[in-house]
Amino acid sequence: MTSYAISSGNWLTPPHHRLGLHRVEDVIPCATLARGEAPVRELVPATEPLDWGLLTVPGPDGRAVGAEEWLARTHTDGILVLRGETILAERYFGEFTAASRHIVMSLSKSFAGMLAGVLAAAGLLDVDAAVPTYVPELAAGSYAGATVGQLLDMTAAPHYDMSYLEPDAEVHAGDRAAGWRPRQTDDVVGTRSFLAGLRGAGRHGAGFQYCSGTTDVLAWVLERAGGAGYGELMRRHIWSRIGAEDDAFVTVDDHGTPYACAGMGMRLRDLARFGRLVLDDGWREGTPVVPADWIARTRRGGRFTTTAESDAAAAGTYRNQWWIPGDDHGSFYGVGIFGQYLWLDPRTDVVIAKFSATDRPVAETPSELDALGALARAAAVTPQEA
Repeated sequence: MTSYAISSGNWLTPPHHRLGLHRVEDVIPCATLARGEAPVRELVPATEPLDWGLLTVPGPDGRAVGAEEWLARTHTDGILVLRGETILAERYFGEFTAASRHIVMSLSKSFAGMLAGVLAAAGLLDVDAAVPTYVPELAAGSYAGATVGQLLDMTAAPHYDMSYLEPDAEVHAGDRAAGWRPRQTDDVVGTRSFLAGLRGAGRHGAGFQYCSGTTDVLAWVLERAGGAGYGELMRRHIWSRIGAEDDAFVTVDDHGTPYACAGMGMRLRDLARFGRLVLDDGWREGTPVVPADWIARTRRGGRFTTTAESDAAAAGTYRNQWWIPGDDHGSFYGVGIFGQYLWLDPRTDVVIAKFSATDRPVAETPSELDALGALARAAAVTPQEA
């Protein structure tokens, strides 16, 4: 059992984060995203699950390592491998259980991207519109010249440093404004006050710039377009429609504003259910939840190559708040710091959901992506196909 206590001052700091990432609701204010009254989407355990002892994945140096070693090295809290409706593997570690909810960090951005697709298809959101069309409060700031589409693809260029290991970076100021870290004397209170105060920008649309603040601006836009609070929109259009077995949560600041860039949390099986919905082209039991053409555009990727300074330390592209590595399986994924992943492989029809508490917030090599890709390929080789 863990012997240390967590608080609002240490829950993001190793080693306390190994407890903090799945005890967020104990230390940070959260709003509930109710699962609604829809039937739970049943996931069926495989009669012959994956044998972890026989699996290998690429390690940090490119050499194969045992899957058990990989799970331990990445401080896995839980992992679920789903093919179709069949659970090929489901494991939990330490104090984390199937009933626990884990924050997904920047994987929250991928939920925002799918919500944007719903509102765009309903005619409520114009992705070509300028940000101040929806949020006039930002007309004098870093996002004044950006379009909604540039928010979605991370090609807006605010003055915003995402260096997690630099204490003075804007990403930490954003966390403090959202109530995630103890505030300093001159800090603003509230995510949107912080965003409205950002000044300076590069040339919007000229290249890729991963930025958490950009997703929170997107959430602000979605609220104005959708005519309801961000949490309510997410509940109404996404969470209550995936067949979740439990409510989700999202952290909120002093004003009740959700931290859309990183604050969502849920059970592992429910994260996999969301992945199943997206991999099924947005359909749930014959009903469209997310537009299939929006998911297809997302999978085609963005215009610019991503860089190792982002959450995912590997080249690829980015579209609609999802990462597209450009592999031969057409994989795409969401990711959050400290090792939160939702990996979707269209060729093998495999969803991998993984919660972790890695030693460092951002992976230093692309080996985690290689490992997930290898696991998806191994999962496709069922006993019937071998």
